[in-house]
Amino acid sequence: MDLRDLRVFVAIAETGSLVGAAEVLHVGPPSLSARLKGLEEELRTQLFHRRARGLVLTEDGRTFLAHAYAILKQAEEAKASLSGRDSPVVGAVRFGIPGSLIGLLTGPLIERCVRELPQVRLKVVESMSGYIADWLREGTLDAAVVFGGGAADHRSASLRAVAEEELYVATYRPDLVQPFLDESGCIPMANVARLDLVMPGLQHGLRILAEATAKSFGHVLRVTIEIDATTQIFEVIHRLSAATICSLAALHQSTLPASLAAERIHTFRVVSPGFTRKIYLAMPLNRPSSRATLAVTNLSERMMLDFAQSDLWQAKPLARR
Repeated sequence: MDLRDLRVFVAIAETGSLVGAAEVLHVGPPSLSARLKGLEEELRTQLFHRRARGLVLTEDGRTFLAHAYAILKQAEEAKASLSGRDSPVVGAVRFGIPGSLIGLLTGPLIERCVRELPQVRLKVVESMSGYIADWLREGTLDAAVVFGGGAADHRSASLRAVAEEELYVATYRPDLVQPFLDESGCIPMANVARLDLVMPGLQHGLRILAEATAKSFGHVLRVTIEIDATTQIFEVIHRLSAATICSLAALHQSTLPASLAAERIHTFRVVSPGFTRKIYLAMPLNRPSSRATLAVTNLSERMMLDFAQSDLWQAKPLARR
């Protein structure tokens, strides 16, 4: 097996036929058919179902496609890291940042890019982590920060773990939570389930993680309102005297509603057990990343590692500097 075999396999998978792949690769269909047959013999499995309308991936084929994308991407990135090392990094990068990290990371990242990568045009896209993961798969984004527990998917993205954070109960009405605290001032998960919570929808990583963790310990969270916008979640918990589950990074002053700047938001650590999630840098597997994209992701990683050890975030670094 070599990179040519993998490129042939990916082209057939993406076009659904030998003829389509031949047009993409400018190679005759018989040659591609022979390569595919040799690859299946080497792997000792059938990668495609032969249908009247073309070729359809088998279950083993779908599994192998993720590996093929990853190997080809690593090869492209290895070549990109060496080519043009003496020339400036140039290009446009569309970079996704989840709402809970937008206040902490966006401004400083743009400032550093302007200073250190002056010929890179950086466009930051803010949304909930679930939407960002979809846009990364669809090609709308070149790279992104995503959370584990639902949004991160090793089959479609190259994931690099950067940090791990704890999640807290947050509210503008501490008297609502006080009756449920233990002697150390923390709130057991069993009591989190007794609060009225405002959370993002079920397709988002934070909600998936919180619900799944609570359920695994026999608890059901009481989510009374769903909102897919970080700032609006805080506005609603203030208006309705409710609570939410979030990270400390989400409490950055530029993330909270400007109308509530004078209001103090209170946080309570969740225990027995707590909620934790990993933060990843993600790049799509199905297309190579440019030097500009690699430069921006490397810069953002260094910055997140710095922020992780600050009072603004208090996360656990997982990557090396």
